Amino acid sequence: MVRKSILILLTILLLGFGIRAYKITQMPLYGDELTLVYDSYSILKTGHDQTGKLLPITFPMRGISPGGYVYASVPFVAMFGPTAAGVRALSLLSGMGIILLMFFLGKKLFSEEVGLTAAFLMGISPWDIYLSRAGFEAHLALFLALLGVVCFLNKKYVIYALAWGFAVLTYPTFRLTLPLLFLVILWYMEVKNVIKNRMFTISLVVLAIFGGIILRGIVFGGDQKRFQEINVFSDFGIKEQIIQKVNNDRTISTLPVAVRPIFYNRPLEYARIVFENYMDNISTRFLFLRGDGNPRANPGEWGMLYLVELPLLLIGIAYLFKSKELKMLVAWILIVPLASMLIANAHGLRSNLMLPPLILISSFALSKLLKGLKVVSIGLMLAQLVSILIAVYFLAPTKFASFWSAEAKVASLAAIANYNKEQSIVLSTKIDNMEYAYPVYAKINPNLVISQYGKFPKVYGNVTIDEK
Repeated sequence: MVRKSILILLTILLLGFGIRAYKITQMPLYGDELTLVYDSYSILKTGHDQTGKLLPITFPMRGISPGGYVYASVPFVAMFGPTAAGVRALSLLSGMGIILLMFFLGKKLFSEEVGLTAAFLMGISPWDIYLSRAGFEAHLALFLALLGVVCFLNKKYVIYALAWGFAVLTYPTFRLTLPLLFLVILWYMEVKNVIKNRMFTISLVVLAIFGGIILRGIVFGGDQKRFQEINVFSDFGIKEQIIQKVNNDRTISTLPVAVRPIFYNRPLEYARIVFENYMDNISTRFLFLRGDGNPRANPGEWGMLYLVELPLLLIGIAYLFKSKELKMLVAWILIVPLASMLIANAHGLRSNLMLPPLILISSFALSKLLKGLKVVSIGLMLAQLVSILIAVYFLAPTKFASFWSAEAKVASLAAIANYNKEQSIVLSTKIDNMEYAYPVYAKINPNLVISQYGKFPKVYGNVTIDEK
């Protein structure tokens, strides 16, 4: 039986790898990938990022983002260079790790059958397939977070702490969700049974060290700069819209003038927007119908889950009703949108931590179905998967080329082809991500890139990048 389970799991991993790896480099590198892979390349060659900072914890080229993915990608950039393979290999392997961890998590919470089912559903999950095919920091963070959960449940507290510590140094939204998830898992494991373990105490020390690093970055390194720029409260358009609405409502309302501000005011309007953002993350439109509308995080243009997973989730909830496992998984799901509701609508990257509990509930339901219904459910998933993969492999590369900075790649390759000729070449930053693309595709010496950071025009031999 053990041998059979291992063979099934290996088959699932092979299937998952094939789906994720096929044509993985056909899409050009988009903006964040370009800066990620070049920072890794620069760290590899010089020990500095492309702005000249020595072994930084955060990287300014992506809005003061954590450096976990940059450093973890260095071995792959050493093997493949600053290429699509170099930046995407880590995300691909993260996907494989997530499939494997889902087996252990499902087995721990329910049974080996549920574990294998969870691994299979994760292996063919559209959401995780999308995340595995690009250099998404959020995907590595998901792997690390899931590794931490599995280790926590198996009382491997030090590994858990290291995994979660590196997760929060990889993707910023995990700084809010993981502490809350910690409380939920601690409740599930029963506090009194956990705190008496000496290794748990050590794990808290490890987490405190990571917390100190994050706090230092917030206080001295401007780590919250990007959040401050993109949250709903700093959005000038939203602010003006709310002001106009409040003023209009107060003007036309028939309530007494003195009480109108109680019912028509900015805090209430902001609260409504934040609540709508939260609900978007657990809406049927996002999860089952249209996804987040971002062609990079959803090139298949369907929901983030399969349509048939909606009834499976309902069945799973019915079977698990009143169980401690369901309470933990539902709390896990409800925690995740808290990290993104202040930023924008549902987002396939920022909300990816809710995928494992959703898969687990569906997997439990699938394990309880009659054989015929199980076959039909899997058949419907595979039919939708074929439609999604056709879009991912053969439609999205052309339809969404501009979202992957295709024009910058074409211009870069044309410049590279003419590099040794006497004529001068000028590349305009009006081409999206041009200033980041050329150094990557041309593999420009990082020392040269560092020397010209913040300058325009940038001169690389007979190629000039200018703001024209």
